[in-house]
Amino acid sequence: MNINPFDLSVSDFVAQSAKWCAEFNIQEDYPYDLKVEIADRALFDSGIDKYEQIAAEAEDWIEHERTRLGEALPMFATHADYIVRTAQWRDEFKIPKYLPYTEQVRVADEVLRTIDRSRYAGMISAAEEWSKKESANLDAEPPFDGWQEQIRRQLLQIQKGKYLMIYVPYGSSSYTIEQGTLTSVDWNNGTVLLHNTVYNRDTTVAIDNIQSIDESRSGSGALGSVQTADLRLVGNDWYRGNTKL
Repeated sequence: MNINPFDLSVSDFVAQSAKWCAEFNIQEDYPYDLKVEIADRALFDSGIDKYEQIAAEAEDWIEHERTRLGEALPMFATHADYIVRTAQWRDEFKIPKYLPYTEQVRVADEVLRTIDRSRYAGMISAAEEWSKKESANLDAEPPFDGWQEQIRRQLLQIQKGKYLMIYVPYGSSSYTIEQGTLTSVDWNNGTVLLHNTVYNRDTTVAIDNIQSIDESRSGSGALGSVQTADLRLVGNDWYRGNTKL
């Protein structure tokens, strides 16, 4: 389970708390992302008083987890991390730099299985030396980049053709909204291509400029109908629409 310490939320706290999972009927064997999603919905439905109670409990836990996970970030235990964090190897193995970090590591790990033994041995020696230096450098740049990492993970899960409303900062406190169906994501150049269904034209948005992505609309404008069925609790079971999870 890879968790970004910069993105921890009250829902993460609920998903990792046996007490609150039992309270909200979240099964232990559910995938972690689903547990967080259900927790997020349950918190929304619980009311402000209940939410504030849980949020107060979560505050210390979140701070502790951020510290614990953050302290581990400079430790690069795998050779795949070395590839991802070294421009020479990243370029040689053609790993798209705008992919989420964990996905880059997965790609690097697959590439490692394809190189010959002599080349692998030479790289491992360099990787071990590099890892020692990085582990000793507490100011090393973390592999996660906070909000942008979350946006990249979200984009990785969105299917082509889905209608999106992408919020991009404009000035000090305003936003512009780029709308349209997702045509493609260029992970090498860090851009998203949308097709605007109102004006029948394409729009390119830089991934690093995206503040948030609203996937819930099916057409232009903020009043478009939702695309996915809501989560709902029936007895002790969670459903999405009429589908039991």
